[in-house]
Amino acid sequence: MSPSHAVPAGAVLPCDVRRDGDRLFDVAMWCLGQDVRCPEGNVLLRHGLVRTPRPPGAEGQSAYQGRLADGGRLTLWGFGALCESCGAKLFVPRDGFVPRWVEGPGAGAAAFRAEDVGVWREAVTGPERRAVRAGLALLADWLADYEAWVARDVGLGWRRACLSARRKASPQPAEELSNAWRRMAVRVRATDAGVQHRTAPMHGA
Repeated sequence: MSPSHAVPAGAVLPCDVRRDGDRLFDVAMWCLGQDVRCPEGNVLLRHGLVRTPRPPGAEGQSAYQGRLADGGRLTLWGFGALCESCGAKLFVPRDGFVPRWVEGPGAGAAAFRAEDVGVWREAVTGPERRAVRAGLALLADWLADYEAWVARDVGLGWRRACLSARRKASPQPAEELSNAWRRMAVRVRATDAGVQHRTAPMHGA
């Protein structure tokens, strides 16, 4: 593993993966927000996600729930994503692409603000960091599949319109968003493999 791809002590991701993930995730959150307001109907609902509306008079945002590839649960809000998989829960806030470990049962779709998701902190142990990386790769897989579906079933014209409405230019064109997330999933999983390789015991002379 080259120095530029090394994982700082206690960190979940290398700096370059976190930086690129931050840019992509910001675009994804923008596009998901646009999809909710699509003039032809809520694209998230068309994709099969289940909406839990914000109660009248309550602060926050509605929640949308779907399934990750391993059968785990994904909850999306405008402020981030919660992945629940294999007994672990991680919250990925919209700003920073720094996944947080969620302790306790958490509120899931009953949360409508980031502070209501649960008690969250940095992953501190090796098993926690591995679980967070696995969940983050599953989130990247889901976003890759979702963007491929949008391009195919909703149309690239819609996604291009979403990106054109942003103030900041997207790091990827509409037709490359799915592939960009697939590459991100590979990079996150490669990080985990690299960490395990560097921490494996040495054998022989």
